[in-house]
Formats: sequence, C-alpha cells, structure tokens
Amino acid sequence: MKKFLPYFLFAILFFTISIASHATYLYEWSENRFMVGNNDGLSQMLPFKSHLYHQYTSGEFFYSTQLGLGSGTLGWLSYYFATSLFFFLTIGVFFLLESVGIIQPPDILFWAQAAVFISIVRLTAVLAIAFFVFRYMKFERIPAFLGSCVYAITGMYFSHTAYWEFFADAYLWLPLLLYGVEKVFREQRSGWFLFAVAITMFDNFYFAYINLLTTSIYILFRLVIPLVKNEAPRRVAVLKLLIAGLIGAGISTVSFVPAAYSFLNNYRPPYVREIEWFYWIDNILFTSSYIVLPSAFVLMVFAVPLYKSARFRFFALLVLFGIVLHYSPVMASAFNGFSAPQYRWEYFVSFAAGGAVAAGFSNLAWLKIKHIVFAGICGLIAYFSFAALDPTRDVALSFLLLAFGIALSIFFLYTQALQKKSAKGQLLVLIIMLLVILGSGYQFILAILADQFDVRLPLYLGVIGVAIVTFMLFSRAVIDSAKTNELALFVVLTLILFVNGFQYVNLVTGGNTYKVSEEVITGLDYDDPEIRDLLAAIEEQAADSVYRVEWMEGQRNNTPLVQNFRGLSAYSSILNGEVLHFYLTDLEIDMARESVSRITTLGKRTNLHSMLKADYTILRPNNKNVPAGFEKVLAAENFAVFENQYPLPFVRVASAVYSEKELEQESILRREHAMLTGVVLENPENPSPLPSAPKKHSYEIKGESASFNEGVLNVFGESGGLDLILTESPASKSDLYVSFHLINKEPDDGFTLKVNNYKTSRKWSGSVYKTYIDDLTIRIPADDTVRIRVPAGIYELTELEIYEEPYNVLHEQVENAPLENPVEWNDSRLSAEYSNAKKGDFLVMPVPYEIGWSAKVNGKSTDVLEANYAFSAVAAEEGFNKIELTYRPPYFYRSLFLSLVSFLVALIYLRKEKRIET
Repeated sequence: MKKFLPYFLFAILFFTISIASHATYLYEWSENRFMVGNNDGLSQMLPFKSHLYHQYTSGEFFYSTQLGLGSGTLGWLSYYFATSLFFFLTIGVFFLLESVGIIQPPDILFWAQAAVFISIVRLTAVLAIAFFVFRYMKFERIPAFLGSCVYAITGMYFSHTAYWEFFADAYLWLPLLLYGVEKVFREQRSGWFLFAVAITMFDNFYFAYINLLTTSIYILFRLVIPLVKNEAPRRVAVLKLLIAGLIGAGISTVSFVPAAYSFLNNYRPPYVREIEWFYWIDNILFTSSYIVLPSAFVLMVFAVPLYKSARFRFFALLVLFGIVLHYSPVMASAFNGFSAPQYRWEYFVSFAAGGAVAAGFSNLAWLKIKHIVFAGICGLIAYFSFAALDPTRDVALSFLLLAFGIALSIFFLYTQALQKKSAKGQLLVLIIMLLVILGSGYQFILAILADQFDVRLPLYLGVIGVAIVTFMLFSRAVIDSAKTNELALFVVLTLILFVNGFQYVNLVTGGNTYKVSEEVITGLDYDDPEIRDLLAAIEEQAADSVYRVEWMEGQRNNTPLVQNFRGLSAYSSILNGEVLHFYLTDLEIDMARESVSRITTLGKRTNLHSMLKADYTILRPNNKNVPAGFEKVLAAENFAVFENQYPLPFVRVASAVYSEKELEQESILRREHAMLTGVVLENPENPSPLPSAPKKHSYEIKGESASFNEGVLNVFGESGGLDLILTESPASKSDLYVSFHLINKEPDDGFTLKVNNYKTSRKWSGSVYKTYIDDLTIRIPADDTVRIRVPAGIYELTELEIYEEPYNVLHEQVENAPLENPVEWNDSRLSAEYSNAKKGDFLVMPVPYEIGWSAKVNGKSTDVLEANYAFSAVAAEEGFNKIELTYRPPYFYRSLFLSLVSFLVALIYLRKEKRIET
C-alpha cells in the first residue's frame, strides 16, 4: 500500500491543479455561463454530443435521419465524437447516473453545464499520463511533475476544449504513443506502441494523422540521439515500430476504415491561395494562442552545461525544431492533410518543452551562477527581440528598451547579492522590483480609468516579470539545492495563472464564450419554445412519419439535432459528398449563404421539396419567398407553418431512365423534370429520351447604376446591377429559374446578392469557407423583370438564362401517384411497401446514397443504386414489393473481421516477443 501512496497523492495533486487551472471557467459556470464556443460549440459540439448520447444509449450506433437528409454516424461524425474513447467513457458514466435516477436524461443544457467538469477530469488524466511517461524516462518525481504541468497546462488545451472539445482528446494519446516508442528503444518491447497506435487510430482519424506524424518526428530524433545505454539497434527498433504500428492500425480498422472512407468521399474545395514557406504566425514568448514557451524553458535553453545531458539535448532540440515548423505555413498545411494551414499540432512542442524543463530541472547542480547570469541575459534578449520584432506589437519600442534595462539590472544586482550571500542586498533588489511592479500597476490602473486599457501592456509586463522571478529562483536553486522546490512551485503557479488569464482574455471575452449562457441555450435564438410547439403540432397532424421540415435557427445548421426533428440542414466538416455535389453542382441549389461543410435550404424550389419529402417549412408569416404550392396551415405569434399541397410519396416508381451524362448540358429545371418523370442514373444501359425542355425566356438588359459589357458588370452606385426585362410575361402562378455565373473581380470583398426578393451571400475569395462554385440558379416568383443587385464593384457575370416553371410536370406526377404506401424509417433500418410495379421499373426513395446500404426486395437481396444524383433506388419486382434497407458503415464487416484478425495476430506477436526475451 505504501508503494502506491505517492501515486495516489500525485493523483490528488493533479486533480487539484486541474481544478485550479479551470478557475476562470468554474467562475463562469457559477454565473450560468459555460465552457463552450459561441459558434462551433453551440452549432456542433453540443448538438453532436447530445444526439450521439441518445442514439448510443438507445442502441443505434450507425445512422441518423436527423443529420441533414440522413447520414451514417460512425463515418460522418468520426471527425467529432462518434468514436471518441473519452466520450464513450463519459457516456457510460452519465448513463449509469441516469439509470439510477441521479440525473435526468442529458440534453443540450446539461452538456453545456458539464463541459468544465469533463475538462477537469480530462486534464487530470493528461497530467497523470504525462507524469507516468516522464517517470518511465527516469525523471525523479518533482521534475516529472513539472514536465507534465508544462505539457498540459497550456492555452491550446483550453482553446481546443472550449471551441472544438474533441481536439483536446489528442493530449491523452500523444504521450502514450511516445511511451510506446521509448519502450521499443529501451526494452525492445512493442506492446505499448501497438496499443497506442490502435487506440489513437480508433479514436479519431484526424488526430491520429497528426499524432503519428509528430511521433515520426520524435522517432527520427531518437534514432540520432540515444537517451540510455544499450538501446535497441536502430534497425531492430524501426522494424519493431513498423510491425507494431501495422498491427495496431489493423486493430483500429473497424473504426478507421469508415472514417477514412467518409473523409475521402467528402467534398471540400481545394485551398487555392499560395502557402508561404515561412511567415510570422504569432509571438511564442508573449501572445501566441498555440504555444507560449514557459520562462523556465527560455532560461534553460541558454544554460550551456545542461546540454551535456542527452535527455535535455534531445528535448531542447526537439522544441527548437518544432518552433521552426511552427513558423512554416507549408508545414501547417502538411499537418492539416495538405489543405489550408492549421495550427493544431503544437501540443507536441509543449510535450517536448515539458521534457526539456524536467531534464534541466534534474541537472541544476551542474550550473554555476555565471551560467545563470549568461542564460538570464540571453533569455532577456530573446524576450526583447521577440517583442521588438513582432509586427503586431503595439507597445512602444522605448518602453521595451526601458523594461529590458530595468529587468537586466534587477537580475544582475540580485545575482551579485545572492553570490555574496548579502541578505540586505537581496532585500534591496526585491524592494526595487516591488516598486517597479507597483509603478507598472499604477500606470495600468490609470489606463483603465482613462478607458485606454490595452491587454498587451500588462501582458508584456507580466511575462517579463515572471521571467525575472524565474531567473531569481533559478539562481537560488543553483546556490542552494534545497530551494529547487520553490522554483518548481513558482513555475506551476505561473502556468496556472497564465492559463486562467488566457481563458479570460482569449476565450471568455475575446472568444465570446461569455455569450454561451443558460439563457441563450434555452432561449429564442437557439431553442425557441414557439418553434418546439409548432414542431409538435406538425407531428400531430402529419399523414406519415417520414416528412421533413425546412427550418433552421439563424445560421445554426444543426438545429434539427437541437430541436429533435427531421430537417434538411447540417453542418459538419465531413458530409456525404454525393449530397454536397447534389446541392452545389448537380442541381445548383442556393442555400442563402455560401459556405463549405454545410447544407441548408432547398432554395424554395417546390419540385425538390416534393421529391425529398420536405413537406413543411417554417417561416415568418409575412415572408415573400414561400415556395410555390405551399399554404399556411399553422400559425403562432412570430412564425407560421406552410405545408406543401403537392406532396409525392416516399417511394416512387420510375419507368423512364435518364442518363446523367446526357443531362450535363441541360438546364437545371430540365434535370428536375427528369427526376420527377423518371430516374436519373449515372450509366444506364438503355437511357430514355429526355423529357421536354422547359420554356426559356428571352429578355432585354438594362443597367441600374451599372454598366455591362461582354460579361463584365461594373456597379458604380452603392448598389446596382442589371434588370432583365422579359419579352413575354410569364404565367402568374409560375416561378422563374434564373441561372448565371458570377464572380467578384475584387477579391477582398464578400458580398450580398439579391435577385428580386431573394437574398443570398457570397464569400470573399480568400475565405477558407468559400466553395468556389460560382454557377448559381435562383428561384423567384414570376415577374416581368428580373432584378439582379450587388454592391459597388466589378463582377464577371455570364451565362444568363431564365426558365419558366408552371409546375405542370409536378402536378401531373402528383395526380398519377398512388396513395402513400406504408413506410417506416428508424435510422439504420427502413421498411416500405409498393404495389403494382411493372417489369423494368425502379423504386426511388429520398434516402441519401451510401455504400453502407444493403437492400432486400420481397426477401431477396438486391443492389442499392445511386439514383437522382445522390439518392437511392432498387430494381422493382413485378407486382407487390416489400422493401427492406439496412445500413452498416462502409466495409463494416470486412473491417470488423480485419480488426479481430489483427487482435489475434497482436496476441501471437507479443507472446512470441515475450518468449524471445525470456
């Protein structure tokens, strides 16, 4: 028992430190404000966690009908929490608490309230794992403890947790991977590395990529810098790492393969801007949101005798190499899958910095006061240089020079007094330093009173002050080894103070998490009770259970997950690529806001509403863009429900088969008619003749505060554009489909586009969320004039076409359609019936096509076909058809088999490895 007592005490210490590190957000929690980002936190993290919890605890693991038009969860949410092991543990704990009646079934508000406590537990685990790894590397307890704190207590951990919580899980697995590497080099035992690779790749494919990439860098350094005697030969170590890594990857395939498939079948436009090799990203000594090097490391890196230690040399060089990579956007792109540069991997540098601090702390006895003086001067020069060279700096250079001079003088006088063992001298220097701090504080208070508060000024002062105190404590520790604990305590306290300040300045106020409150989560702008009542009324009166409702709260695309209904919208970094192309290119559906990774509305196009069973839409009562054929059926104070008067059945029979290739050059409206009158397949054997072409209108062009010549639109008024005056008036109840190609030739501006009463927004050319899909089709009610309006600027405007849609085709299909046949769709299982099919017919359903769907018709297995660009169809049998669809993740059974085989191989391999040792 005594053997484990120190570890138990360290566990309590880690938990206490974790609580202290969350002090800012614990205070926010006490004020009913939460550790959740106002954007992705509310729009993705909370809805996904709540939805997955209810799905998993109800026994549904594979599919959700509420993710957009329907989507597999194990693949499409693998980037988030779908396969997160820490989230699984969280679910288990909360489900147990719910089962015994301690908590109510978790909802969105519950997950927001629990966020800070979940983070406290996770950070405790991170500290403990890192401590365990550093102890294995033969660090004493205090250095290992200090190294684990340097790794874990960082601004990046808290920004990851607040904005994208699943990112923070990567902190758990990186130390385990590096521990596995050390076991191979030190003991030639590869079990831990195999295990770490398996759980990393199972947990999250995206951070598996980052962690394995950074682990590869670690391995390369280990091949060059041995840390202990009698290490495994390089060839043996590399071979063992490769074999164990491959077996571990094999074990993870049941999770990794569906995730990789989903990622590869996602659509995200390539990043087109030039990526520089090196660029000033931020200030890693003062203000970086990614990695701020602790002053202890800045001092130690200039302490030359410490480099005699292989461990210090290894970790210090690893940090310096990491800093070089940090300032390279090209490398940031490489860490993000060679896409847009993203700085999400720097926790690896924090781990290396923790190792360097632990190694340096272990060898303070090697230093003399002259080494500390030299390191202190070099460290202060580094601080001054990073402050002076920072292009974002708004602190006067003269102030920096003065601060540098004062800091250097204080440090020099203190070391002299310490070396001479002059207590009076030390006291005098401390008094001078106190006066400097009080003077700075006085100026700080005056700046606040004058409403001229700039957080950078106290931040710079604070960082330099911490550096001075750290150098002083190092000096005391070098002269008197009994003072080392003072130094460790101070370093940890400064880390805790820093992350709490970071939370308040960068996240709570700068990141607007203070806006995420109970009032918001339960209020009108997120989960409106009036909308809840309308959704309940729709469910009560709906004729079937497979309808969809077009409704989204503001720009929160995952509203269906929040309010628990089948909608149209979704926002996720990974979405069904076929569905995305259906929206963006195949049918050119404008979603009122250009952005990647999102699907929203159907552009008020009734044909699509009917085919996709989007039979209801919720709008303001006076909205002028109600889809044609929709009538108000329910009304509340602020919103009304409009119902489609021309619905089509969920299962539709199609005799005519059209070719996608033949429709490529046809109008968008003709493609809709092809989907209505038959089925569109990619390569049909005997395609049918295309349906009749819709009516195309000719027009005259008139500029409005603009000139137009050879496809170039120059708007010189505040707002202007073109009036397209139709030469023939359309029917009064018709719609117009207006298609054109539009590019802003002034790339620094996003803009709003208006076509009559319809409004949509387009991203600026440098936005990472721009689709680069510039062929647009806008539906508007019939009008003699089409008015296209954009802000002042120069635009490329070409391929203008106007088609009339009187809805004759839709009305005919509705009249000839049979009554709705029985349909039941419970996420990964769908059953339906259809009578009176003919030989050669296809049964088409608005179920997004994925290769995970399998089908039976009348008990016989049949292929699921990709139909109507992104949806599903099966070949019908003559007469009555009983349709059964079942979804499993892509290659699920093969992946599961490979995982099981790999697990057995792992047992055999590790047993053989152990036998060889003995």
